[in-house]
Amino acid sequence: MTKTPYKVHGKVNAFIGQSGHGKTTIWDGLRLMLGASHFESKRTFSFYVQKSNWAVVRIAFHNISINGKRPFERVRKFKDEVTACCRIFKTDQGSWSREYYFFDGEFNDLVDLQINTKAYSEASLTVGQYLELLEQCLGITKEFRNLMAMSPDTVREVVNLSPHMLFQLVFDLKGTKDYKKRYDESKERLSEQGVAIERAEEEMEEARKRFEGAKQKSQKFRLYQEKEKEIEVTEINLKKLEYLELQQALESTKDEMTQIKKQEKLELNKVNTLTVKITDNEKEITKLNTEYQNLNILEDRANQDVIHYISDKKMKEKEIEVLRKRINEVKLIEPQNIDHLENLRDSLKEKLNQKKVDYSKGLVELKNLEQKLCDLENNLLPYRDEAKKFRKILEVNRIPFIMLADAISVKPEMRKWQKAIEAYIGNNRYRFIIESDHYLIAKKLQQEARYGARLSLPRSDNGFQSRLNFSYPSIRSAISVTHNEKVEGYLGRLNHVYLVETVEEGHALQAKGIESITIEGLLQDDDGAIYLKYHSLCCGKLAIEEEKKQTKELLFKQKDIVNTLNESVRNIQDELGKLKEGIEDQQLLFKLEEMENSYRLLLSETEQLSNLIGETTYKRKKIKHEIENNRDKVIIVTEEKAKFIEVKKQAKQKMEDLSKYYAELQGSLDSFNLKIELAIVNMRVFGLNEEDFEFISYDVQGKAFKDQQGNTLTSNDMQNKLNILHREKSELYDPSVNEEIVRVVKAQEGQVELLLKNLKELREERDDLERTCDDLLYQFRSHIKEIIKDYIEQFVNLAKLLKATAKGRLVEITPEPETWEIHLFIGYDGKEPIAVDGPYLSSGQKASTSLMILLAALSDSNDGITTPIMFLDEPKARVDDDRGNEIGQLLQATDIQYFITHQQGESLKTIDWIDHAFTCSACEPGKEFANPLILKKRVNL
Repeated sequence: MTKTPYKVHGKVNAFIGQSGHGKTTIWDGLRLMLGASHFESKRTFSFYVQKSNWAVVRIAFHNISINGKRPFERVRKFKDEVTACCRIFKTDQGSWSREYYFFDGEFNDLVDLQINTKAYSEASLTVGQYLELLEQCLGITKEFRNLMAMSPDTVREVVNLSPHMLFQLVFDLKGTKDYKKRYDESKERLSEQGVAIERAEEEMEEARKRFEGAKQKSQKFRLYQEKEKEIEVTEINLKKLEYLELQQALESTKDEMTQIKKQEKLELNKVNTLTVKITDNEKEITKLNTEYQNLNILEDRANQDVIHYISDKKMKEKEIEVLRKRINEVKLIEPQNIDHLENLRDSLKEKLNQKKVDYSKGLVELKNLEQKLCDLENNLLPYRDEAKKFRKILEVNRIPFIMLADAISVKPEMRKWQKAIEAYIGNNRYRFIIESDHYLIAKKLQQEARYGARLSLPRSDNGFQSRLNFSYPSIRSAISVTHNEKVEGYLGRLNHVYLVETVEEGHALQAKGIESITIEGLLQDDDGAIYLKYHSLCCGKLAIEEEKKQTKELLFKQKDIVNTLNESVRNIQDELGKLKEGIEDQQLLFKLEEMENSYRLLLSETEQLSNLIGETTYKRKKIKHEIENNRDKVIIVTEEKAKFIEVKKQAKQKMEDLSKYYAELQGSLDSFNLKIELAIVNMRVFGLNEEDFEFISYDVQGKAFKDQQGNTLTSNDMQNKLNILHREKSELYDPSVNEEIVRVVKAQEGQVELLLKNLKELREERDDLERTCDDLLYQFRSHIKEIIKDYIEQFVNLAKLLKATAKGRLVEITPEPETWEIHLFIGYDGKEPIAVDGPYLSSGQKASTSLMILLAALSDSNDGITTPIMFLDEPKARVDDDRGNEIGQLLQATDIQYFITHQQGESLKTIDWIDHAFTCSACEPGKEFANPLILKKRVNL
């Protein structure tokens, strides 16, 4: 027992298990629900219902809409799934019985169905009703149930059927039985009608013999009496005809006048209608022209879309090519430790930054030297910038000054001491000497300019002289001074500092308490020794020349330094560039998968653009077709409008003609009225009254006023007939014939006429039956040829799946289809096709061919009809693996749902044509039910 039914596959379902593990049990349950009346192996209900007196079998069918209609719609079931149950129970008499129930949707209360059957009486069906439901909704016929009941050996022996039996099998499975049923019923009715005609002919012959004897004796007398009466009647009829013809002419004229009025009205309506149609045509033409303009806009838009998509596609293709090359390049990159590369990069960056700082400083120094040399070349004094700015301020404010550096110059013979002297004097060289009357203002300007050197009043010599007992010159003796009276007071100390060449000489003087400075600038006094830097030379022309020389030397060296630093920066930058490329290469390696995904995405986008181009091109083509249709419609509507205008013109002309003809008929009407009055007078002479006049029109409808062909006689025809009757009357007079003979003959004649009429009707009915039978035979033959043609096509197509060549033909032995035959031929492994029932096919080939013969009969894809289910017991048995897989291809190629058994020992991994495999197991001792089925689905699905 299961809570809900197992979901089986729409194609091949295999039940796998050892003998006695339930495969046949499941099959018998399925067959029971498909209407089968007996089980396989001659089992009964008691074989399955062992522990109780009832059981319920349930199955669910899909009820999905197909082509807008659900299979079970005709029985008022509209849900996506319907459930059928079969209740099997033992009656009070001890026999087994069954009844069916049909539910819209799911149904799970199986136990309740047995316990409370009355609650489900509305869903209850008898066996016959259930079989009819299956046939109406699913096409499960009696022949299909017979096919379900075929044993495996019977299936394999299909190939050995005779051509005639094969024809019968195919017709039973594919043919529509109504054709044969109607044809057989028609033949039976035709045979019965033949017997009835033979009996009627015998009765007719006996009556005719009795009638001939008396007929000859009374012929003349009867004819004479008839002629008398006929003459009397004919004379009256002639008057009636003359009167009626006048009346009819009168009424005809009136009717014609009425019709003319109606025609005039119709023509007027036609003119009005055509006027409306012409207006509609003009509106339609305007509408079509508007539609044409809209379609042109749509076509232009589609053209633009195609151009846009093509452009995008080209761009994507370029990106794809670039990315493809990049990916190929990245794949060639050798993997490296990116952390090591990044550490090396960071180290080089620090080194580069330091070199850039050094380079920047070197450039500044170089520019300062270049500017300094330029100034020196232009005879600008090499004072420091602070002194230059303050000098300018004093000059602007017109304050006279003397800068100590302006007043000092080294004597030419003391040139080598220039650097040492200026180093010793130091910033004191930039002292400004200001007269007392400008001193205060100058100090204010000094404060504003934040000038760092001293601003002093003039000071004369204080009388200190250098020691004369030394061979070393003092700094004061080595320089020349201008404006002695104003600056000398600030140079007195220079008298006590001596110029020596070596450190040892200065050291010796220091021991004596005397200050000295070497040529290189080392000052030695009683406090120790200190190296003084001169920075720049600015005291006197000699100093400037020396400074210019020094500056050139420094400039040359600085250029080398700057170039070296620049080269170092470039080298480090090159190394960083290569290192960066290496890091980027490693980063690209990490991004290789991302790049490949991007590459695939671009390929997908390109494919989508190709699809869009195709769709838009198709759309553009469709719009062009609509434009052409639009122009065709305009032509058609324009031509229709022209026709309407012409017909309207003709209708107006016809109205004028009808009006003239109406006036002519009015004159004829007056003439007919006079003639009718004269005819009435003539009929009164024959004793006709007013009542007779009223019934003349009914009298004329009788046989007396018809000729042999049934045509109504005219007054002229009646007059001719009257003349003939008078002549015939005189010729037929015979006084020897009496009234008795005439009565006998009339009685016998009536009997013969009745029998003749009956025989005629029987023969006419037989002719109709023969035509019907021929028509039904033609339909029956055509139906058979159509289904056999389709069957042979299906057989050939299935054979192709097995790489075999097949053909077939229908042989019509007699006109009756009961004798027809089907001859099938098949050739395996490239051989010429041979008869399927011949001795040359192997056992495996016969098994495959037998299955093909049945599948071709069940598959009907051309008409959209499919037989839903087929049962096959081990279709792969008795054939090799290759042939078995070919059989599986047949099962997969048809539109049939299969239930097969499969050998337990075979591996499903080698079989790719079984969609669902259900493993069955026997019920274990002590349990009420077996274990649930184990479902295995085909992996590649």
